[in-house]
Amino acid sequence: MKIEVGTPALYGEIQRFLEDVYGHSSGAFSEGWPQVWRKEHTALENSLLVREGGRIVSFLRIFPLSIVHKGARIKAAGIGSVSTLYSHRGRGYMSALLMESFARMRRDGFPVSILWGDSHRYGHFGYEDCGSSVHLAINSRGLKASGVPPLEARRYFGEKDILGEIRKAYNSNSYRMERIASDFRTVYSGRGSATYYGFRGNLFAYLTISSTESGEKGSVKEFGGSPELLLGLLGHLSERFGITGFRLSFPGLGEVPRILLEASSGWTVGKTCMLKIIDLRETLRIISGRSDFFFPGGAVLTLTVKNGQSVTLSRKGRAVSVKEGKGGVEVVLEENEMTRLLFGQTFWAPEEIDRETYLLLKRFLPVGFFVGHMDTV
Repeated sequence: MKIEVGTPALYGEIQRFLEDVYGHSSGAFSEGWPQVWRKEHTALENSLLVREGGRIVSFLRIFPLSIVHKGARIKAAGIGSVSTLYSHRGRGYMSALLMESFARMRRDGFPVSILWGDSHRYGHFGYEDCGSSVHLAINSRGLKASGVPPLEARRYFGEKDILGEIRKAYNSNSYRMERIASDFRTVYSGRGSATYYGFRGNLFAYLTISSTESGEKGSVKEFGGSPELLLGLLGHLSERFGITGFRLSFPGLGEVPRILLEASSGWTVGKTCMLKIIDLRETLRIISGRSDFFFPGGAVLTLTVKNGQSVTLSRKGRAVSVKEGKGGVEVVLEENEMTRLLFGQTFWAPEEIDRETYLLLKRFLPVGFFVGHMDTV
């Protein structure tokens, strides 16, 4: 089996292949995800494929992502457009492409990889469900009970001054993707969504919802700015389009503004994505720099991946030391278990560890991980 790297000359062929495999309409990828699939934004040198009989039969793409979580920047390798022709499944093509992608991630210095899928398909490659997304339900009754009057929601159509306000609101989030200027210009132009905004005095808010033809009524894909104005925008859109309920997603319950929580009819918790740790030392070094990472002073702990890296954490004063090697109490876990420990939806640790180590781990783990809907690939 020969694995090839994509080239710009293959753009059209790859689009047709993906539309066929996923059963999507023509132009669905470039129009639905313009920030990563419009031709001028497509880095096909980050894609891998297999041909048979002169045509593409299996394909995946690596999407380099720069994620900001609580002041720490994470260089992540997103995996997307994982696809094999129905007639060619079960031949090991995708396994080979994934293994090659992991080698490239290590070479290119990505400490983690993320994707969206299920454990039966990706669990044995080291991916594990991670992150805790809180989904807030706000219905028309809650909007009325909030006491916030509807605020006229104006449609955003690319105005430069409005985009500047959106950028400021988005970049104030504790959990976000680092977007370059072209990303902001493009991300809100995708098929299936519509972006609205509003002002009241010096306050500003915006939100992106599923457009009326998408079939996802009430799904809020992104939002930012004043929480009070956000309720006003929702109230206006509820009346205008007859939407009886909205769903907003947050990195955690602690990230939900009180006014929104009080207006909600309830909330649920779900996973954010699946994550695989490529480099444990670098991953721990990055998360130790988060503003909410509190490794206990005086503690020394080694985390070891079976048949893989051992990394020791220690703290003296305010500084957390992250070093390759062993020292202090050691916790040895399988690859996906290590992800579950560090980034799980709730605290988890193996039953066989002693109580003192269990309590130590529980003091600073898991750390939050979140990727917003508009930043998925």
